[in-house]
Order: sequence, then C-alpha cells, then structure tokens
Amino acid sequence: MSGDIPRLDLEELLNPDEQQRFRRLCIETSDEELAELREVVELHLSQLAESNHPVADTETADKIGASLTGLLASGDLFDAEQRALIRGAVEYFLLTDDASDDLDDALGFDDDARVVNSVLDRIGRPQFRVDLS
Repeated sequence: MSGDIPRLDLEELLNPDEQQRFRRLCIETSDEELAELREVVELHLSQLAESNHPVADTETADKIGASLTGLLASGDLFDAEQRALIRGAVEYFLLTDDASDDLDDALGFDDDARVVNSVLDRIGRPQFRVDLS
C-alpha cells in the first residue's frame, strides 16, 4: 500500500521529502490496530502538554488529537485503503520533526492538520476536520 496511496493534496501541503515520508507511513493496518492508536495519540497529547514548550501550538495539537481519536473510534467502518491513510495521518502527527518542527515553530502543527484534513476529505469524514482559523 505504501507507494500507492490515492491522490491527496499533498503536493500543495508538503515538500517532496515530507510527501514521501507520509506515503511511507501509510501502511496496511487492521481495525484493531487503529483502535490501539487511540491510546498512542492520547499519550502523545499528554506528553506534549507536560513538555511545556513555550512555542508549541498545543491548541492545534489538541484539535488534531480530538479529530484523530474520534476517527479512530470507528476504525471498523473503514476499508484497507482508508485505514492505511488514517494510519499515515496518525503517524505523521506523532512525528515532531516533520515539515515544520512541531515543538519549535508556532505553526508547527499546521502541516499535521493539513495532512489530517486531506485524509479526512479523501475518506469522506469532513466532520472530523481540524479548523485552523
């Protein structure tokens, strides 16, 4: 699956290296594995809150986390392609050194939100979109 993800708006969202990184993160994932990722996202959010990085935009991180945990709660509703995309979005969110460093850039989570939103649009779950306004 990792080389064959469907067309997303990645070209507009990420530089070529980050596009490739996201594609590598889109791996075959069962609905049970998606459910387990909820705990991983929640742990990541709690670690971010405890880290007290003065520049990190934890509000956006919290919005992304809420979106992902809501999505992961219904993992059994997705087909294999959709689960791989969701996995890629979660794994991308867990990276701190992606297109913009999440902890050292005030806009560090904006690329994560754009990736999540692109995946949500692709899988038909716009109700979970992250509002960046």
